Amino acid sequence: MKKMNNKGFSLVELIIVIAIMAILAGAIAPALIRYIDKSRKSNDVTSGKAIKTAIESAMTDEDIFAYLTSAADDKVVTITITPGQATSDGEDKEAKDSGAIKIEGATKSTDMPDDIDTQAKSEIGTNIGEKTPKIKYKKDKAEKFVAYINNKGTIYVYAVTKDGAIEATKLGEDGKGAWQLVPEVSKKYSK
Repeated sequence: MKKMNNKGFSLVELIIVIAIMAILAGAIAPALIRYIDKSRKSNDVTSGKAIKTAIESAMTDEDIFAYLTSAADDKVVTITITPGQATSDGEDKEAKDSGAIKIEGATKSTDMPDDIDTQAKSEIGTNIGEKTPKIKYKKDKAEKFVAYINNKGTIYVYAVTKDGAIEATKLGEDGKGAWQLVPEVSKKYSK
């Protein structure tokens, strides 16, 4: 019988293959990172649209509509959505105040139910689902979704940093640490 002399790959051949793989990885990595960022931005825009739809559905109730559009002419009602939190406290199907949804700037009139704030949060939470959507694009340090509703019922949804905000008179524009997702997508998110 003949003995086979099978030595395998030489060290030089292995180094050449590893170098080629490194060059290919270096060429593909930037495109892959851009694709991942674009996907995350797109996910945030979709989440913003879902939040807007949830609020619009809640506003089909006349009392909730009146409550969420009760801001003065130069003010807005602000709905802060904390990402990734349960929309109910888990006790029953009716969403109670779990802290995931916070409404500010709305005023209750005497003809509204006493628990209109809880009803509005419950309805919005039910329409969103079990958990609030999470922010996926983190490079700008956005931490939450904020919906602004003017007294005409127009809803604007933004991705906002911890200290970010938008002035009521500048709805429809990006603010300091706030990027519009709905109804128009910010240039930063549409790139």
